[in-house]
Amino acid sequence: MAKIVEIVARNQSDRRSVLQLGYNLGRLSELTGRGREPFWDRWKDAVAEWDEQKLAVLAQELQTNSYEGTGQD
Repeated sequence: MAKIVEIVARNQSDRRSVLQLGYNLGRLSELTGRGREPFWDRWKDAVAEWDEQKLAVLAQELQTNSYEGTGQD
């Protein structure tokens, strides 16, 4: 989760940032066992458009929500 928040905070819409964000969201999806919906499906449009405001909101929601199976609260 921390890496996702870090990538969003950097606010760089370069290819590397997009790929890192996608990888980390996918990994979080796997680790939690919750599937794509709470992670990639909710994020994909904001990432594709690099919508800074929406990404910030999603990152904040990610920090405030607890996901079982991640080892983080």
